[in-house]
Amino acid sequence: MEITNALLVAMMFIVLITLGISNIIVGLAVVVDKRTPVKADTFHTSWVLLLLLIHFYMFWHVLDILSIEEWKFLEFLYIVAGAMLIFFATHLLLPDPSSADAGDLRAHYFNISRQFFCFLALLQIWNLGVDFLLGKGFSSAGIFDAIALVLFVILAVVSQPKVHSVGTGVGWLLFFILILVRAL
Repeated sequence: MEITNALLVAMMFIVLITLGISNIIVGLAVVVDKRTPVKADTFHTSWVLLLLLIHFYMFWHVLDILSIEEWKFLEFLYIVAGAMLIFFATHLLLPDPSSADAGDLRAHYFNISRQFFCFLALLQIWNLGVDFLLGKGFSSAGIFDAIALVLFVILAVVSQPKVHSVGTGVGWLLFFILILVRAL
């Protein structure tokens, strides 16, 4: 087996994405564990599950990374930056068991929502850049990334539960429409 730059880039990307997936699975295990006082919250759990799907979606695109034969170091850093952004967002969303709001997931969600959605907004900017890096230009997925960018900026700025309720629904809708568009 020949080790190429593309394989090295893909391996680092996979490691970072896998760490995020592992954190989400551990976080969900705490919520479903009946021995802990943590009770699921609609906002928090919805975003945790959506973040898990986004991780899987990003993992699926490792084939795009492998399709480029030659990688430069700055391109590698750019690709790894996206995996780091989603890892940071995941870390924020999942409460530290020792934190004051670890048992109150709704309070935790609203305490970290500004920073969490800023990371997701940066991830959308990264997504737009990846399409150009991979030679796809502005694609149909880019339209969804731009809409998601606006959504995440709004959710970062506004802390009203009604706005977050609608925003969560819109986030799920965008993800499913994106999957449908990609499938067609």
